[in-house]
Order: sequence, then structure tokens, then C-alpha cells
Amino acid sequence: MIGWILRFLGAGSIGNLLIAAALIAAVAGAAGFASGWKLNGWRLGANIERLAGEASALRGANQRCTVNVAEVKAAVASIVKAGEERAEQARKGIQKAEQAAVVHINRAAGIIQRPPVPPEKQCDTVRDEQRAYVIERRAEGATP
Repeated sequence: MIGWILRFLGAGSIGNLLIAAALIAAVAGAAGFASGWKLNGWRLGANIERLAGEASALRGANQRCTVNVAEVKAAVASIVKAGEERAEQARKGIQKAEQAAVVHINRAAGIIQRPPVPPEKQCDTVRDEQRAYVIERRAEGATP
């Protein structure tokens, strides 16, 4: 290629040689720039592909994280709901136990406050108290 340029310009003149040198430098510079641009473009393309792959992986991780957060929120909500239900059941159980305790306390106070029974009537009194107790327990729903 250089020989063709020299023959075209007439190799004897220094001006022609300078023009030829300038043309060769321009062609070499353009070729270097083009190859550098191509190499840089290849490197940037590889970086873009790598970043796209990382972005894809991160998108998947974010989606899994979103699903996991939703599952945890649902689980916590169900635990809180179950806790509230158990608290309500416990409150009702305490109220029922308090009512039963009042009944038993009153019954015990009545027994304590009764006057002593003469020895000849103790058997009849015990039998009558047991009968009344069984009738009362059946009325409450408990089986003797």
C-alpha cells in the first residue's frame, strides 16, 4: 500500500513524501482509533452483559425477599390472632372460675356458720346434706 502511495505522489518530492506520511499517519491513527473503539465497545458490551446478569439475579432475590416478607407478615398476623383468641378464652375461663369460686366460698361459709348438730341427728343431717349436694351438682351440670 505504501508503494502505491509513493508511486502515485511521485516519490521524488519532499512535499509529496510529507503528504504521504500524513496520509499514512491518518490511516494508521484511524485504524488504531477504530480498533480501540471496537475493543472498548467489546469491553463495555461484556460489562453490560455482566451487569444485566447481576441485575437479573438481584431481581430474583428481591422477588424471593418480597415473598418471604409477605409470608412472615401473614405468619405473624396468624400468631397474633391466635394469641388474641387464647387471651379471650382465658378471660372467659377466669370469669367462669371466679363464679364457681364464689359459689364454693358461699357454700363453705354456710357450712361453717351452721350450728352444731346434736349427736342423735348427725347421721340424718349428713345424709340430707349429701342429698342436697348431689342435687345441686346435677343442676350445675356436673355428674357425681
